[in-house]
Amino acid sequence: MDAFVGTKGDIAFTGSTPTQPSELYYMSSASDKPRRLTDFNHEIASLALGKAERIGWKGPDGFQEDGVLFYPPDFQKDRKYPLVLIIHGGPTASTTTQFNFLSQLMVTHGYVVFSPNYRGSDSLGNAYQRAIWNDAGDGPGRDVIAGIDAVKKLGFVDENKIGVTGWSYGGYMTSWLIGHYQIWKAAMAGAPVTDLYDEYNLSDGNVGDPLRV
Repeated sequence: MDAFVGTKGDIAFTGSTPTQPSELYYMSSASDKPRRLTDFNHEIASLALGKAERIGWKGPDGFQEDGVLFYPPDFQKDRKYPLVLIIHGGPTASTTTQFNFLSQLMVTHGYVVFSPNYRGSDSLGNAYQRAIWNDAGDGPGRDVIAGIDAVKKLGFVDENKIGVTGWSYGGYMTSWLIGHYQIWKAAMAGAPVTDLYDEYNLSDGNVGDPLRV
């Protein structure tokens, strides 16, 4: 979210809801109710979109963890649905109930989408964010699987049709998950690190002071 605070304490910011893509909002003060000023994305907002809701669970190492479920527009809880995991990158990021284009695209095709906030995410406190240190794949993988188990308990998941995808660190986690858990019907890893030696040798992240000669 981008925000600007005026000299009198008024606030202008971009924001979204689960079914409303980003627009410009205004608050005359921090206690004022946000007022939407623009309607650039009214065509998308007028479509039949799925609802989003937070789901929480107890993680394998004692953390209280969460994620977001996105439901098809015509969701019926007594039906079985294929489940697609969309794992955020970062890992310093998080999935919230704001509008998400890819998730909405998937739910309109009849999938339930689950986006877990694995350890390393920045929405569940400092200890949870730091817990990924020296545990890049296994710990986050356990968090994701614990989240899937929590979703399965809701009773509407077709356990023979579970897919996983993600971009950047989400792509890395996709690669990790398909190598360690055999529950996936399909997987697509976007921009993943699949070889740590190549990542070290080829990345510009290990370059020193560019002014040194």
